[in-house]
Amino acid sequence: MEILGHRGRPAPGTPENTLASVTAALDEGADGVEVDVRLTADGVAVCCHDAGLDRVAGVARGIRSLTLAELSAIRVTGHAVPTVAEVMEAVGGRGRLVLDLKPEQRPRALLAAVAEAVASTRTLLPRLVLSSFDGSVLSACAAMAPYLERAVILSGAEPFSRILAQAVARGDTALHVPARTVFSAPELVLAAHRHGLAVRVWTVNRPVDARLLRLLDVDGLISDVPGELREALHRRPSPGLPMAVAE
Repeated sequence: MEILGHRGRPAPGTPENTLASVTAALDEGADGVEVDVRLTADGVAVCCHDAGLDRVAGVARGIRSLTLAELSAIRVTGHAVPTVAEVMEAVGGRGRLVLDLKPEQRPRALLAAVAEAVASTRTLLPRLVLSSFDGSVLSACAAMAPYLERAVILSGAEPFSRILAQAVARGDTALHVPARTVFSAPELVLAAHRHGLAVRVWTVNRPVDARLLRLLDVDGLISDVPGELREALHRRPSPGLPMAVAE
């Protein structure tokens, strides 16, 4: 079962979506990483989860309002907000790279920026997956880069059958599903597999949940602690381990 670092390996010294976080996840044995992607004012794809920088950097500005040069002057606990090209260079051939494309009024511009990052990468390209909650973004991916893998992200609120049908019609290759949704409806894993879609589950941080999800035959886990999960899955569980469900 594949284990991916969620925004890298977020910790006090390796804040989320930074090159330090990405490298930390790979160094501790992750099979790859998932990072969030937004577009700067001048059309560069960068890695940041929130639309604004308040939470991560204490700066009341939005990513979309800043040029790359302006963004380069801002620090996230001492670390720069990296471009997607920089993250691709950092991952290289070490694993899978899932780009979570955030909702964007200019989805084609976002895809063009990702394509430019791919073209500028000088090392071996990582195994790319384009993922999003936004159907319009995924449709743009299907039109502009049909050769790349795509994954639709479920929030847990929408009807699974409808999302699955849309994913199959679009030609997506995977579903990224919240852990609680899988635990409450484990049959969705089999349904996705019947249609040829992989199932990766987020965000899984407890070994007991990882073991349960392995029993449910999911294909991958997205975790803040990928190294800990990797170690736990190779270790025999203690007798009487509680069957808890992820929060």
